[in-house]
Amino acid sequence: MDLAIVIPFIEKYGGAERYLIECVRVWQSRHDITIYATRISEKLLAEHGIGPGVKRCELSPYFEGEHSMLLNAVLLPKIWREEIGRHDLYHMHLWPTHLVDLHPMVWYPHEPLRVLHDLRYEQNVEQVGNDAARNIHIYPKYNYDRIGDSLYEAYLNSIDAMDKSVRPERIVANSRYTADYLEEVYGVPVHDVVYPGVEPESFIELPTDRNLFVTISQLWPHKRVNLLVEAIALTDDAQLLVIGSGPEKERLQEIAVKLGVDDRVFFLSGLSNRELGLVLARACAFLFSPIKEPFGIVVLEAMAAGLPVIAVDEGGYVEACKPEYSFLVRPYPSLFAEKIRYLQSHPEVARKMGEAGRKAAPEFTWKRAADELEVILIDAWSKSREGRVERPVSGGQTMFGIQYYLWFGEGFGAPHWNDNPESGHVSDKPMIGYYSSVKGQTIENHLDLFEQMGLDYVILNLHLDFKGVNGLELMGIQHVFDIAAKRKSPLKFAIQLAPYADDTVELEKAVQMIAKLYADHPNYLKLDDASVLFWFWSSAYDGNKRFVSILAKAAERFTNIAVSLRLPNDTDEDKLTFGFFDGFVPFSPLELAEEKNWNRVWKAAYDGARHAGMRYRVAALSPGYDDSGLTAANRVGNPYRVVPRKDGGTYRAGMDFVESLTDKPDLVMISTFNEFHENTHIEPSMQNGMRYIDLTAQFVERMKQKWGQS
Repeated sequence: MDLAIVIPFIEKYGGAERYLIECVRVWQSRHDITIYATRISEKLLAEHGIGPGVKRCELSPYFEGEHSMLLNAVLLPKIWREEIGRHDLYHMHLWPTHLVDLHPMVWYPHEPLRVLHDLRYEQNVEQVGNDAARNIHIYPKYNYDRIGDSLYEAYLNSIDAMDKSVRPERIVANSRYTADYLEEVYGVPVHDVVYPGVEPESFIELPTDRNLFVTISQLWPHKRVNLLVEAIALTDDAQLLVIGSGPEKERLQEIAVKLGVDDRVFFLSGLSNRELGLVLARACAFLFSPIKEPFGIVVLEAMAAGLPVIAVDEGGYVEACKPEYSFLVRPYPSLFAEKIRYLQSHPEVARKMGEAGRKAAPEFTWKRAADELEVILIDAWSKSREGRVERPVSGGQTMFGIQYYLWFGEGFGAPHWNDNPESGHVSDKPMIGYYSSVKGQTIENHLDLFEQMGLDYVILNLHLDFKGVNGLELMGIQHVFDIAAKRKSPLKFAIQLAPYADDTVELEKAVQMIAKLYADHPNYLKLDDASVLFWFWSSAYDGNKRFVSILAKAAERFTNIAVSLRLPNDTDEDKLTFGFFDGFVPFSPLELAEEKNWNRVWKAAYDGARHAGMRYRVAALSPGYDDSGLTAANRVGNPYRVVPRKDGGTYRAGMDFVESLTDKPDLVMISTFNEFHENTHIEPSMQNGMRYIDLTAQFVERMKQKWGQS
């Protein structure tokens, strides 16, 4: 399974991060895993056994400053969506990763956005001039967002509406308590519960100090560490080690001073696992007092270390706490103090409770957690594939497609609409006017025409030079895939790279980008389960073995088809392109020969790919050709600069050739839908009207009936 894991940070060993790391450690030998996060600590992953086979990709960072809370909650996940590649399954950790909205999705939220619900009125409030402001913390950020009271409810209401706009295929909870909470918030059943884990054998045995108590917690208001400090103040000689960090540390230290226990309450942070183990081994008991904690892995760690647990009777960890090794009390300092004093004066009870907890801890191992969660992930992936109807793409089925250009800017004089005389001259005008290729209305109009003609696939041109890929075309391609998916179009799409420089670095980047963003999209064209990548092949790189070898390595996952300005070479193609291509078709079949030789040359082009040992057969046809309006010097001397359309007669000649083939092709390619510079377009225009759309629709329908595909 190709598994994407998305988590905001993987930088510290907090509860959610630890859960993920421990699972990936188990899964890494079983699946192809990519971790996406805004910050990734390579040191942290390496320390916990995550090997280089697990891929890492950094996402755009969190916003800071004014309105950052709203931007991080609403906008940032949508930015992440554009940065995440295609995978079999998306496993989202923490809020708001579900809002990335990629599917199939299994979301492990750990908790809903609690500031919207049970912590809505639990935030620290401070006076700022004459106004009140709340210090809002949304995990996993390290700092507060200060929100003025006038914006607070507006922010939360906006976030709440977005929060419920996405429906993961599965939601997994870390406790039954959290599952019920999530069901209440999202209005959907949450059946899957996978508890966190612990490694019991990793803890140490040392003599216990009956006066030493410990808590492990991030220092935020809802962790209620102040309650424990107050409890210590109600005892005579108990000491508390607070292990953790956070913005409340200074306030908690001030409370300890005011209560006169600053010599008995100590704050530690940044401990290694070994140091933490030593502290737990010496303590008499573990204290825990958060507000409705979704689970609390530290409780399991305390049990495994042989510590009795004194905790508030609320939250997910309660499901793991039995009376044999825990005291669950109301969140009152006096009740905590009572249990602290009891264990101080009854060391034998404390010892027996610790032993009982240590025996219970092995029920909650990380291996068990990883295995249980993996079963859910695989089940979600399998169910996402059930009933998926794939359109036949090979095995005797011919597909009909067309070349499509997304390089047009907004209006006459914009890019490619008479913007320059050398390569941008246009003599015919599309019926819909001088459109922008990236506009949704343009794409919708063109998709309607593609579907109306009965086409199966569309080739999306992407030009590339030493600066990289064409940004306008790339945006258009993204819009095409998004709109096609939204309208559930049956069309398939494939990208055609048109390199105008032998910059192999930029070409490799382009291929990697296509593989990451598009190759696994449900609407991407595949032949025999391999995504198709077309290459506009000018023959400039023929015989350049180093260049072709780099391309072949970069594009090894693709079926690579040349759309060339020449014929394939029956006998020496392996010396020109070194076995790189799986198919070969002329881009402009009307430029290969004069009219009387068309059929002979087209047949030579068609058969040449097979003779050269290529797997796929591709036939091309075109309605006409006329680049005489262009002034580029490299076009001078072409004897076929003008090939008349003959009111559709030229187009019909190509159709007749395709129909005459006794061994039907895998692909039929029309050149082109909208290359207006060379007048090979069939798009409805002022000069041609709908003639070529109608001719194409009739041709495709006739051929599919003839070949038994209708």
